[in-house]
Amino acid sequence: MAFAHELLLFPLEREVQAAAQQLQDSSDWNSRLAVAWGLRQLNSPRAQALATALLKELEESQEQTAFMDPAALSTMRARLHLVQGEVAMLMMRLDDAQACVERARAELQAHPNPCVQADLHGLQASIHADRGDVDLQRDAQQSALDWADQAQDAERQLYYRACLARADLFLDFELARATWSEQLPSSGEGLSAMCRAALSDYRALEHGLGSEYVEAAAFLEQSYEASLESGQVRRAIGAASNLGYSYTSISDFETALAWLKKGLAVARRVRWPGAIGLCLAQTGEALRRVGQTESARELLRECLQTLAQHPHSRTAMMALDYLGQAELDHGHYEEALKHFELLGQRERHSHSSDMRTGVVLGRARALMHLGRLDEAKSVALEAIKAATAQQQRSDLVELRALVAEIERRSGATPDTVLSWLQLALEQAQALEAYQPKPELLDAAAEALSQAGRPEEAYAMERRAMAARQAAWATASRHARQQVEVARNERQHARQQAQAKEERLAKLQAAHEQLQQLVVLGREIWRQRSPGLIFTVLCRELRSVLSAEVLAVYRRDASGQTLVMGESSKGEHEGLPLKIAVSDPDSPCAACSRDWTERHETLERGPTRIFAPMVGDDANPAVLVLELPEGQAWGTREQGILRHLSTDAALAFKRAMA
Repeated sequence: MAFAHELLLFPLEREVQAAAQQLQDSSDWNSRLAVAWGLRQLNSPRAQALATALLKELEESQEQTAFMDPAALSTMRARLHLVQGEVAMLMMRLDDAQACVERARAELQAHPNPCVQADLHGLQASIHADRGDVDLQRDAQQSALDWADQAQDAERQLYYRACLARADLFLDFELARATWSEQLPSSGEGLSAMCRAALSDYRALEHGLGSEYVEAAAFLEQSYEASLESGQVRRAIGAASNLGYSYTSISDFETALAWLKKGLAVARRVRWPGAIGLCLAQTGEALRRVGQTESARELLRECLQTLAQHPHSRTAMMALDYLGQAELDHGHYEEALKHFELLGQRERHSHSSDMRTGVVLGRARALMHLGRLDEAKSVALEAIKAATAQQQRSDLVELRALVAEIERRSGATPDTVLSWLQLALEQAQALEAYQPKPELLDAAAEALSQAGRPEEAYAMERRAMAARQAAWATASRHARQQVEVARNERQHARQQAQAKEERLAKLQAAHEQLQQLVVLGREIWRQRSPGLIFTVLCRELRSVLSAEVLAVYRRDASGQTLVMGESSKGEHEGLPLKIAVSDPDSPCAACSRDWTERHETLERGPTRIFAPMVGDDANPAVLVLELPEGQAWGTREQGILRHLSTDAALAFKRAMA
């Protein structure tokens, strides 16, 4: 047997599904490996089952594998361990995933394979990322790229280069953008779906961290479509979730919730805890932004509970950040401060510099509400410096608005407060499609009024009211959609119950039919002469199928001629006594040759059926029967006929022995 040394990292979804449909237990090892590898994200349970079964078969087939190329055998085993490892990683069983990676690594020690080792380090990077080990994740991504370079696999080289670049953006946005932006293609045009998904994901994050949310959303939609096309379900869920975040950031909450629901639907279908957690976190933040604080807190707590074993994962840290913001909105300032201080500890552990501004912003808000104004102002000014350095322009809007509120509470002059608010509004206006929050517009209106500028204050208040009404409309639509979802779920539950009842009814009918066939078969078997067997068979088929049996044909001693045996009607019914087996025009002869049922519609209306009586003879007899015009004939009727004709064939053989 030849072994497949290399497989595409992510083959096209339609090709994998087609191969999976054709796969059988008897399929060769290469085919089963290829399907298991392709299904690892498309159908994780089946991929796991295929990999486990094939590893067991390889272990039990040592006589056969002893003659195989050791390098090819190690490659196959390593890939199967990687399939198991990726499924474990997707289910957040990270210790199990790491054990599978180590088994794959051991297989490759004596027989290195650059492509497989690139994929091994790619999986290792994902495991480190889910543990929150950002530096180790970056090292593993670099190793994956190095092995892809060694393999001279252009697809893997571009894919892992885009993954490494994306990881670097989280560590140092400005340095990563300067390092990678020119090294990678500007668009995915002409690339494979696999590479297009990874490249668009990088470009989306590059624009998103730069507060260019419209551009980020465009790239995320490209990544989402290409990910589904190439079977990268995890990346597709992430893209949908990040689309929700992007639209939330520009206050387009309706579009945000639509994408978040789409991502959550896929995540719940595949049942991966990490993917579900990501969607819960982003959905919670979107609901918080439209004022549904209690619903947001519930989702965020569910997310943190889902990821309780992995508190340093990026998703868990995001959820903790969003929960802190929700507690602030709810007036639980001490609780919020605890969340942000804990988040600060985890951020320092994971070196996620892009989250630093959010941590400091949350702390400053909590301190302000607790009346610790000097501390709050110091922390906020520190955050402004960090956000400016990282070019996190949307964060600058919130930070400047926060400093304005701190100044107001500290008793600063209206002009001082207004200057900070104007800086925030100018920053918001510079962001494409960004919609300022109603709270910022309210604060600006109040400051303008305090500064003696009533006309501008009135105009600003109208803007605030319009923004608030838009948010209320979105929240109302979401509530209606939730009611509709609940209604649909109830309807779906009823449909499932009805379908279950129908399945049970069909099973009961099949069971009763089987019992009936057993009784009929015994009646045929009790008969000791061919004539009696034929009589009973005629009676039973007439009773069960409303079919009239005409005759039985058997081959003579030469095997070249079919001779009529038992019959209920004669030649006047158009049935000859003898038929040459080679006769090309006789459906009876054709049935004898290929054991396939034939139908012939007669001029006067009935349908004549020629059916093989398959027992244990090399050349089965042919049963000829007639159905009344319009009589149904489907799978059920065929099954009954085959069952009873087989019983009759065995009974005829015994009686004629």
